[in-house]
Amino acid sequence: MPNGTWTEDVSAVLRKELRTEFRSKSGLLTAFLFNVGAVLTASFAAANMRLVPGIAAAILWITLLFSAVASLPRTFITEEEQGTGDLLRLIARPSAVFWGKALYNLLLMMASAALLSALFLLLTGPYAIKPGLYVLCMLGGSVALAATVTFCGALVAQGANRYVLAGTVSLPLLVPVLAVAVEATGVALGEGIVRNGFNSAMALWGYGVAMFAVGPHLFGVVWRN
Repeated sequence: MPNGTWTEDVSAVLRKELRTEFRSKSGLLTAFLFNVGAVLTASFAAANMRLVPGIAAAILWITLLFSAVASLPRTFITEEEQGTGDLLRLIARPSAVFWGKALYNLLLMMASAALLSALFLLLTGPYAIKPGLYVLCMLGGSVALAATVTFCGALVAQGANRYVLAGTVSLPLLVPVLAVAVEATGVALGEGIVRNGFNSAMALWGYGVAMFAVGPHLFGVVWRN
């Protein structure tokens, strides 16, 4: 049974994830290698040409999408693989487990987006970038990706072929995120109407907040069964 407050449970799960990550560095390494490889490939392909903002935004978000699907679901899946899921069910509230792992995934996603953005803009630019809108897009997209992939990873953690299932379940929910993120980021890189870009960026934030609001409730039903 939970012994502390909800906030203490969330903090304990988040600290556990951070300690595990700093010990193994598997999530950071996966995201780092994937992002660097994708950006270098894109920069080599565009060596003799300038990427238009729409194409650049698409490459940027496709890379972040695959990086998220490859690294974020493991926070729940490894609990089942290592046999620690039952212990968590006994000592922590389901919503606290979800939020602790979701906050960790959000931090990882933001770090990944910051690294990828810096490399991408450095190697494929210059662009007529709108800094405020660009930051708003990257943060909103990171929130939406982290919330959606965390939720899907939690749902399939107790199933067979968990990593394949996590990607399969996530994809239909991530298609609208990808479409809106590409549109907003294209505007931030200098293509299109600024007002439309801000509307799209706010839609990313709204999608992420909605997933964070619904996720803990649905996860609680699955986690106890």
